[in-house]
Amino acid sequence: MPRLVNFMQHSQAASWLVCIALLLVLFTDSLTQLGFAHGILYTPVIALAGLSTNRLLLHGSALFALFGIWLGFFIAPTAPAEFSAFYVIANRSISCLAILLLWWFGIQGIQFRRAQQQQQQHESQMRLDLALVNKVAGLSHWWLDCHQKKVKLDTISQHLLGVTLSELTLEQFVCCFEWHEQEDLKQQLEQVLTRAEPLSLELKLHNEHHSAIWVRLIAYADPAELELIRGLLQNIQQHYDEAQRANSLQLRFKQLADSMPVKVWTATADGMIDFVSDTFAQFSGKTTSQIVSDWLALLHPDDRERTAAYWLKCVSSKSHYQIEFRICRQDGSYIWHLTSARPIYDDRGQLLYWFGSAMDISEQKRLWQQTDQLRQALYQTLNDVSDPFFTLDQHLNFTFMNQSALELFADPKIPVMGKALTEVFYRPGQDFSGLTSAIQRSFMRSKPEQLRLRVPNISTEVTLLLYPSDSGIHVLLQPDPATTT
Repeated sequence: MPRLVNFMQHSQAASWLVCIALLLVLFTDSLTQLGFAHGILYTPVIALAGLSTNRLLLHGSALFALFGIWLGFFIAPTAPAEFSAFYVIANRSISCLAILLLWWFGIQGIQFRRAQQQQQQHESQMRLDLALVNKVAGLSHWWLDCHQKKVKLDTISQHLLGVTLSELTLEQFVCCFEWHEQEDLKQQLEQVLTRAEPLSLELKLHNEHHSAIWVRLIAYADPAELELIRGLLQNIQQHYDEAQRANSLQLRFKQLADSMPVKVWTATADGMIDFVSDTFAQFSGKTTSQIVSDWLALLHPDDRERTAAYWLKCVSSKSHYQIEFRICRQDGSYIWHLTSARPIYDDRGQLLYWFGSAMDISEQKRLWQQTDQLRQALYQTLNDVSDPFFTLDQHLNFTFMNQSALELFADPKIPVMGKALTEVFYRPGQDFSGLTSAIQRSFMRSKPEQLRLRVPNISTEVTLLLYPSDSGIHVLLQPDPATTT
């Protein structure tokens, strides 16, 4: 019987067998006199089709059998005289009823077998998935019989513990771990049956020949067997190694940040400050945790609003952050700092964190202020010079012109600064080519020059002094004392 069921469910010839059997029954029925129960011969064929998992075969067989029963009523030889038509019709009607019943049972059987196959496939897939998960996660299984004090190990557990036996005593099992953890582990395992939650421990294996291995041990009471404890072992040495490397890198980063003269800080991807170097704390007199929790409190009150707004804008746009603001020093004074930060991305382009620094620029600020003061004093002095004087940048655009030069060459209603040399020295009917050519030639040669020439608006020759540099050229015109404008 199992062979027949297997043949009907898996062989491609099963459909042909059923079809041939149906045709043989129809052929036999067509040659036999009415009155004989040949219609009932269809029922074994329908039962045979019901053993398969092919619904189409069962439906087609049942329909053909019903059709064949009544086709035989018309094509079979006439019944003997002693058989009435009523008995013939009743016989074939009963055959139809039997076929319908077998068809219904066959449908139920096919549904049951299909559900059973799906369940088996699901269980098989679950076993494969579980095996794959165990392999990926490094899980192995063990069982503790609390009555016999025996521990059974699977192959992976044996390999992980470094033993060759599949069954150990409880004492032998706990001896696989570090000696100072053995007694506590034994007590906790004996209490697992009374615990509401599973036992989960991270332990180090005792191995005399190899480096120590950290494992996670999980134990829980089997709900089906009162005296049985089920357990898992997982090799977590890789996680410990990664954690140690991460801690080492974090420590190195902190040491590097603390050793740098600038103040280093980091922020999460959403802009929350999560680390500041000790140099920040030493400067401000606050702890690093205080700075992380409220870094804006260290800023000058006039700088807080614009700094916070600009930081939020850069975080939102993930753009480079650079700004100057004043930070409160330990003595209460506010010191100018240039603060910048860049977003750090991973290989997939995902923003990980912000890395920033703050550099004390108070000395540079002081020097810039002094430079501005000196520049203003110089320009004031040059402006008071009676001789015409002006400066040009490297593109020969005007950057400064004293009052004497303005009165001679410029229209007081039209701004001169930023205009080109040839644009300013252009007057209808006046020739400034000698002056402009001399300036251009001296700048191209990068050599100071002194020459005498005539300039419009000045009645006599003037001494032209040219002092070119990398940033431009300075021009001084010295008219003769007798010059009139």
